[in-house]
Amino acid sequence: MPYNNKGVRSMNARRILIIMKWEFVHLIRDPVSLIISLFMPFFMLFLFGYSMCFELKEMPTAVFDMDHSSASRDYIETINSTQYFNIKYYPKSYKEAISHLDRGTTKLVIVIPSHFGRNLKENKPAIIQPLVDASFINSAQFIINYLHGINATYSSNIITDYINKKGVDIGLEPVKISLRTWYNQSLRDFTFTITGMYSVVMMGFIPLLSALAIVREKESGSIQQIFVSPVKPTEYIAGKMLPYVIFLGLDNVLVVLFGVWWFDIPFRGSFFLLMWGVFMMVFATVGLGFLISTFTRNQLTAMLIGIVFTLMPAFIFGDSISPLMNMPEGWQLYAALFPARFFTGFCRAVMLRGAGLAGCWQDALSLLIYCTAIFAVASFSVKKNKIM
Repeated sequence: MPYNNKGVRSMNARRILIIMKWEFVHLIRDPVSLIISLFMPFFMLFLFGYSMCFELKEMPTAVFDMDHSSASRDYIETINSTQYFNIKYYPKSYKEAISHLDRGTTKLVIVIPSHFGRNLKENKPAIIQPLVDASFINSAQFIINYLHGINATYSSNIITDYINKKGVDIGLEPVKISLRTWYNQSLRDFTFTITGMYSVVMMGFIPLLSALAIVREKESGSIQQIFVSPVKPTEYIAGKMLPYVIFLGLDNVLVVLFGVWWFDIPFRGSFFLLMWGVFMMVFATVGLGFLISTFTRNQLTAMLIGIVFTLMPAFIFGDSISPLMNMPEGWQLYAALFPARFFTGFCRAVMLRGAGLAGCWQDALSLLIYCTAIFAVASFSVKKNKIM
């Protein structure tokens, strides 16, 4: 038995390789696990990529035009010509306009009062009344912001025409913004969504798959063969984890590259650095699954705990959908219990910003520390719960 310099018994590489070989054979001979491992990440990437949209386009809109003037028709056409609103309903009364909101056929009703065109001709304020369904706050904020922008542009054009008719050349914007967006120049929704969904995809099924590996052996009783062997908890966990890390690591590298190709995501950084990060993330999620398996006795319990403690936190605390900086400090610290919080920042730094290790060392170091900690905790839990 090998010993280290202090005379303490160390891990035996031969026993680890034997367990790895056993687990590789078991994984390959299990077609269900193999299919899930290969195709589930791609399915989840498609599901989240196309179903989670943060843009507002072609919003069904109702317009109650009480003026019926050329100015009101021009204002309606200005709104309808944008990509944000699609005017589908023209109610004949205020009550009918309200009914569209009540029935949920639209989230926006624009009421144009009478004398709208006359007030514009007389250089008086012409007021319109947008009625916004604010039951879904995100959509309401988008609608309000878009309307403010469209109305400001329309008003600016009217003022410009008026000044030009007077023969005066004056800039209406003394301070102009020369805006440049970096790393996602076109503000594409996919660029934000997909780079955040990588961590959700990994947290969504890898811990479940690895947790079921040990729980299945508990239920079948085959784990009893390990009990009578001289294998240490660290050797057992390492031998069981590494096949999943290698197999799922390569699979998820392909998932990341497929997402870059299919969704046209920019890739500006080092492929090998990103590959290292993917393997660290896979190692961490496999370790989470094995930790869950150490204190569960059946597959149903392992699945329920896995969903609650991996998939849900990946959405909430993974920094993939809503920024962590908006959360209270206590919840930001709690988010550090989940590797998705570090991998999302690492992934976006490497892929979008083209950062090297110096530009993302905090997330990279956090992932490395997390992997070491989860391996130690899982090994300790195996020994404490007398699985070994």
